[in-house]
This record gives sequence, structure tokens and C-alpha cells, in this order.
Amino acid sequence: MKIIELDTYNWRYIRLALSLSLLKRENLVIKRGFKFLEKNYDLLHLFNGFKKIVFDAGAGIISSSEEDIIFNPEGLSDGSYNFDCDEYLPISEIELFLMPSLFHSNYRSVINYRGVTHSHLSYPTTVIKTTLFDLLERLGCYGSFNLKRFGFYGSGGGIAESRIYPAEPKRCGDLFAFNECRIEGVKIFMAKMNMDMAKSEKEFIVKNIGIDENCVQIMEIVDADGFGNSIQAYIMCNGVNVILSKDMDIYNSAGDFIFDESKYYSALSGFVQDAGSIKKIPQCYAEEMLPYMLMTDSAINDEIKNYPAYSICREFL
Repeated sequence: MKIIELDTYNWRYIRLALSLSLLKRENLVIKRGFKFLEKNYDLLHLFNGFKKIVFDAGAGIISSSEEDIIFNPEGLSDGSYNFDCDEYLPISEIELFLMPSLFHSNYRSVINYRGVTHSHLSYPTTVIKTTLFDLLERLGCYGSFNLKRFGFYGSGGGIAESRIYPAEPKRCGDLFAFNECRIEGVKIFMAKMNMDMAKSEKEFIVKNIGIDENCVQIMEIVDADGFGNSIQAYIMCNGVNVILSKDMDIYNSAGDFIFDESKYYSALSGFVQDAGSIKKIPQCYAEEMLPYMLMTDSAINDEIKNYPAYSICREFL
């Protein structure tokens, strides 16, 4: 049994440890992991959703014991899966959790999702499809993730399909050796909300990033489940289309629709600052790639080795 104590507690590191435990079929205890989740109501929804998905897939049992998270994995077979997630479970989190195991299966797997496609708790599907899968192809890992219907946090109802193929591992040099990053455009997605809000966001982005207003598009989403406001910046970094996203947190901890003006402007300002100053791959994206880089013996620079995810990966790989 693997016993892990995290130096930094956040959901991404918990999901990473669970994912690698499933890949290696090694029992896992995350010390004080459940104590951390109990203090974060939104994340407790994720944990409960994961428990159901793992059980339904026959991949083992996730449970808790006092302060700890316990996972007894039974492995994941290739094949076809249909996951009907609730209104608080981002399907991107399920996709990222399953990917390492499915890339190491013998045959292609197809996953049909119904649930949350856009949430402040995770990446929208396009980040995985466009940015992460682009980087993964360079390591011999091939997949697709196609959005068919928007479904926002608090409502669910979105639809997406993923296809994961057996990996053909390739050793790669430094994936993140970017000489230049330039913003090529921004898209503002708005569903069932006042479009004047989108116009204000466009003005704010143009003013603070310095991008031409013709490069900022407003997209009104008609076929969507629930209210939503998602912003995505498309940044070209040496041939890699890096998408930075921000989904506005417009639901409270009880799942009720609410607009918090200070929280909204803080999120919007943070997005503009990140998009306008990007010089390298965001840490969260680099950490998502780490398991695959280690499994292919690809180059990892010293800065990334200091990220918390690196020590988690080294526990298993």
C-alpha cells in the first residue's frame, strides 16, 4: 500500500495520486486528504462524484476514513463507457483521471459523457482537446475530446465524447522550451445571461491586454444547459496552441445561482493578467503532462522537478 502525505493540498494533486494509483493498481492512502476536502464544499462534490464513477466502471473503491482518502483500485479495462455525471462534476476531471490507464490499454476506448463541460473547478474540454492532447501527441499518446453540448456547473447536461488510443511511447526533448508566446485571439462564451456583460468583458480585455478588438469574439451559446460565462485566450507558443480559460464562479456552495461582483472582477482581472503576461507553459498544464513525460523518459527541466506534482509522480513511476 502506498501512503502519501501531500506538502500542498489541492484537488489536482489528489486526483493525480488517485489516477496513478489506478494505473499501477496499487492501494493508496492520502493522509489528511479527506480532512482537506471537508473544508472545501465544492471539492467534496468532486470526491463523491469520483467515488460513483470508479464504482460504476468497476475500477475499484474510493472511500474515506476519518481524515484520510483510501483507494483500492482494481484496474480499468479498455472499452466503451457511458458516464452520466451530476451537475457539480466536471467531466474534464474524469477524463484526466482515466487517461493514464486508458493510454496503457491494449485497444481503443470510447467514453460518452453527460455532465458539466464548463466549470470554475476544472478545464473546459477544449483545453484538453487542443492544448494537452497536442502536447501528448509528441509523446506518442493520441486522443480526442469533442464537445457536443455546453453544460455549465450547477446544471450539468453537457455532452462530450472522448476517444483514447493505446500509447506508442516516444521520448521527447523539452516540451516547454518556448521562445515566443503571442495572443492570437480571445473568445467570450455567454449562455442565458445578459449580453451586455459580455460586451463589458470585451472592453476590459481589449483595454488591459492590448489586443485588437477584432480579435475578441463574443459567442452566445443557445444550446446549453444552465447559465454560464466562459472566457478563453488562444496563445501560440512555438507551434503549441495554449488555451488559457476562466469560467466565472456564479453559483454559491449550495448550488444556487448568485452573482458576486467582487469575486467576478477579481477572476476577470486574474485572467487578463495571466493571458497578458504568459511567457511559459502554465504550471498546472506542465503538471498534467508530468506522468507521461516520466513514462516516456522525456526531458524534464529543473524548475518542473520542483513542482509538487513531480514528487507525487515519483512515488509511482
